[in-house]
Amino acid sequence: GMVAEPDKPEQAGAMRGLTVVVAYGFTSLAITMVNKVVMSSFGFRFEMTLLLCQLLVGTASMLLLSKCGLLALPPLKARQMRQCIPLTLCFFVYVLSGLGSLRSLSVPTWAAMRRLTCLCILFLDWREGKHSPGAIWGSVVLMLLGALLAAHGDIEGSAVGYLQVLVNCVSSAQYLREVGRVKRAAALSEVGILFYTNLLCIPVASAGILAAGEHSALARFEPPGPGFWGWLGASASLAGLLNYLVFLSATVNSPLTTSVAGQVKNVAGSLGGYILMPSAALRDPAHLGGILLGLFASMWYASLKYKGVGKPASKAHSSPSAAAPRSKDS
Repeated sequence: GMVAEPDKPEQAGAMRGLTVVVAYGFTSLAITMVNKVVMSSFGFRFEMTLLLCQLLVGTASMLLLSKCGLLALPPLKARQMRQCIPLTLCFFVYVLSGLGSLRSLSVPTWAAMRRLTCLCILFLDWREGKHSPGAIWGSVVLMLLGALLAAHGDIEGSAVGYLQVLVNCVSSAQYLREVGRVKRAAALSEVGILFYTNLLCIPVASAGILAAGEHSALARFEPPGPGFWGWLGASASLAGLLNYLVFLSATVNSPLTTSVAGQVKNVAGSLGGYILMPSAALRDPAHLGGILLGLFASMWYASLKYKGVGKPASKAHSSPSAAAPRSKDS
């Protein structure tokens, strides 16, 4: 009758987590391809300007939706603003290093190197005394091996690109973990955190543009064709949606699950990258083997999570109200 069975909220939470993670994966794949076109095909080599465009479009969209009564934005408070500063710095480093490394490396190589994020998260968890089972470590290491095998024939790009992608993996791991901490400490919704970090990051990105001299180089940039503005608009729009889905996924799922969703996306990115930009590595069986190994490892991880491996011991007879939030640790 009136009392729901204990497993219903758990199922609803799992379904919500899955929906968010799939939406995140698709959006992330789309923006990787769009950003690669903007920076490599159109030669738009201004990462901080691209970030500023994304921040301005995202913030303007949130303010517009708020005016239309479709979105509830939190009032600005100094205490909450201060609590969002570490997250904002992680976000700034994570986005800049991601854009910079994507410009310097091919999509398949970049996607392969990004697998290191999962290991960073496991290592940071381990340092805090959160020990994951061997099977979880195994699936993540297999993902990384698959990635390296897939990219071995295509390992190209500059040392700077590799350094940027390593910084990206560490800052991404820290960023995903920071989201949950800030949400609890500042008592803000996902939209609230996104609004605060955008507002804090706009002056940081603007100062970065001036410090790096991007503004003077930008004045000399000639868009190679009318299509450029459409791609730039797509990048700016997708970024806001992606950031919201990252926050949502990092709170309804664990940071590691969010990162693994990114790795599944990267497997698709490796395939998509070679379809868009075919190269000799496509004829290499080791490359295909690596992608399939990565896919198998991702599915193994997903099945472990589905079975609840690595979850805190759940109380089978807990009340429905206690069962619902448990999906945040799944």
